[in-house]
Amino acid sequence: MVRKKLNQKTLRKQKNLLLVQIFLYIHEIFFFIKVIKIFEKWLQALGKLEYVTGKQKPKVECILCAIREDDKRVKSLKVYQDNLNFVVLNLYPYNVGHAMVCTTRHVAKYIDLSKEELIHTSRTIQGLQLLLDDIYSPRGYNIGINQGNYAGASINHIHWHVVPRFPSELGYIDITAETRVVVEGLDSVKKKIEEKIDGFLNKEFFENF
Repeated sequence: MVRKKLNQKTLRKQKNLLLVQIFLYIHEIFFFIKVIKIFEKWLQALGKLEYVTGKQKPKVECILCAIREDDKRVKSLKVYQDNLNFVVLNLYPYNVGHAMVCTTRHVAKYIDLSKEELIHTSRTIQGLQLLLDDIYSPRGYNIGINQGNYAGASINHIHWHVVPRFPSELGYIDITAETRVVVEGLDSVKKKIEEKIDGFLNKEFFENF
């Protein structure tokens, strides 16, 4: 009887030890996955970091003005332009379809925008959203401006970020961390948008505002 009790006690200990080992094994797996994700984030951020620090910046006074003028020294991802706004894809997108609505006139501060620019920009953002809805069907958007270096702006030319959001994402922190992994190439996104943009941002669309 004593031996039987000892055997049961030993079995319980072995069972508990096995459960602990399984728990530790699972914990190590999750830790390993987390480390991989961290490295992925670092790798995705490297290009943006080099750009912000100037290592990959084109030697132009204002990169958005250069894009507006089709300067060959900069990579242009422009998909639309009129006399008040132009739209470009972000070179380091936080999500597929991430675009920027820029003022055609070089303006550094929001308070210096004219009434016409403010109204026209609002309509341009609406049209861009309708276009992205049609192509990618996102579930939400982050729309915003960074003004000044201390606010996170790397370009001294006012522009609005329009970032589509999709299910199964971690949240807004992904955007502020600048570490998203984008699954579709910029050339593919640009082609899709260019094929449809005239149907959304056109004279009739702005006149019916």
